[in-house]
Amino acid sequence: MEIGLSTASYFNKLQIEDAVLDIARHQVPLCEVFLNTYSEYEPEFVALLDERLRAGNVSVFSVHPMSMQFEPQLFSMHPRQRADASRVFEQVLADGQTLGASHYVMHGPARLFGGVKNIHLTRIAPIFTDLIQLAKSYGIQLTLENVSWCVFNEPEYGLRLLDAIGTEDVRFTLDVKQAVRSGFDPIDFIQAVGERIVNVHLCDATTMENGAVRYDMPGFGKYDFGKMFHTLSEYGYKGPAFIEVYSDMYEEIPTLYESRARMQRIVKDSPLR
Repeated sequence: MEIGLSTASYFNKLQIEDAVLDIARHQVPLCEVFLNTYSEYEPEFVALLDERLRAGNVSVFSVHPMSMQFEPQLFSMHPRQRADASRVFEQVLADGQTLGASHYVMHGPARLFGGVKNIHLTRIAPIFTDLIQLAKSYGIQLTLENVSWCVFNEPEYGLRLLDAIGTEDVRFTLDVKQAVRSGFDPIDFIQAVGERIVNVHLCDATTMENGAVRYDMPGFGKYDFGKMFHTLSEYGYKGPAFIEVYSDMYEEIPTLYESRARMQRIVKDSPLR
């Protein structure tokens, strides 16, 4: 299993166009591109990223936009909101196509107090189906990421979504940090939808004596990644995993690469090596 880096991990440490240069300098062959804002969705900017990535021999597995800028509106009850959001979504798909990405990471609708009627599965499942098909037209697989404050914040939701959509095209991104924030072990998500997981976001989590959780750089905490990788292998996992952390979790950029090295050593001792 390849351990790559998400450019999200550089947030406010380096701008994305410089982050990809740093990834290339460290000879990391695979990355996830996190696009932070509307100006970074523009074709001219994405062309610059593509040029730098190709020059550095870095491949892009997935593209991940700043979801709250438009993704909740993709599921809005208001047709104009959906239409405007769809135009942004399609631009990001075009960006992913330019970058050679094969996957799109989606948060989807947020779970807002009082907004349950807006995210009822019977209403939004057909929208998911349409978005999946639109992504396919760009050669990109849409993946829904588990996120504590969004619809996929419990393992069973993935099963309900699969049942509601009834298509083989549904895929998921597993986020370790967000699983723990939702009150679950990431393995719970694997056991629910493991055969449909195609992407993994890595972050460490250590449970303190008082029950609180401290989030760490992958390989710096106490989460049992060996067990998680073994469970992924039992479900036939073939995809990569990415260091995807909040940038305030580390001081110096070399820590990102020490984290990657630690995760590579864990993978080497797992069935996913």
